[in-house]
Amino acid sequence: MIDIQPGKNGTLEFAQAIVACIQADRLEEAEALLECMHRAHPASREILAFPVTIALKRGRVHEAWQLVNGLPDDRCPELKALCLRMLNDPSWHGYATSHEDSQNVYVRKTMRQLLGKSGG
Repeated sequence: MIDIQPGKNGTLEFAQAIVACIQADRLEEAEALLECMHRAHPASREILAFPVTIALKRGRVHEAWQLVNGLPDDRCPELKALCLRMLNDPSWHGYATSHEDSQNVYVRKTMRQLLGKSGG
């Protein structure tokens, strides 16, 4: 287990450790670190990329969708489009197209990748 201690580590250290665990398919460890991060930094609960990614890696696409469904349109559009695509919902394409020129570089890049377009 990665040694992250609440009070000693910031959100960045937690995030890096969580990403490393997700990439290594150590999802239980990623979830444990996510809970530690939430306790140490309550505002981190607003970061939905981690729980959505963990759910998707586990094949729980509906669970991932439930985390983002109902959020305001401008919140996490990249996660919504990804979930819709993985649910084989054809509306993902229109959703991704409507956000492919987003001001947010991360959202723009993600949407263009989903649409099979290059550039960010």
